[in-house]
Amino acid sequence: MLSKEEEEGVKARFENYIKKIINGSFLKGGIIDIDTGDLLCSSKDFNVCYVEYQEILNILNGSALIGFLLNGDRYYVTTSDDIRIHGKTALKSSGSTSTINGLQSVIIRRTKEKCVIGVFNENLTQESAEKTIEEIIDDITKLNKNENISNLIEE
Repeated sequence: MLSKEEEEGVKARFENYIKKIINGSFLKGGIIDIDTGDLLCSSKDFNVCYVEYQEILNILNGSALIGFLLNGDRYYVTTSDDIRIHGKTALKSSGSTSTINGLQSVIIRRTKEKCVIGVFNENLTQESAEKTIEEIIDDITKLNKNENISNLIEE
């Protein structure tokens, strides 16, 4: 269990990750605790409800879902494996809670205990988006070796 001071340090670090996502030209993003589904930190107007969290987990655990909801918007899976999901929206979402204006993409990348999510539009290249998310993942795993996913790390 973390001390109050350590918890504040972790929260500040997560807030810096969200700033990096937004400053990296993402529209919005967040970090989820994989075990509980809690949203640890997020940008303005970004939320992940329990059903959305479950869909993300199902895809990461090998389910062949072709789509998922995130922040009230429908995304179609373009690629996925046990550590990442890439998705795109249709041009216009019909959901009543939709926040989409045009085509958007999402990258979801996990560590052992966290999921980093970034939503972006066509102004940001896929490569640039992946680089930003990977830098955050690298930082998380360097600061806490328990975040490494051991079956994917070559010894």
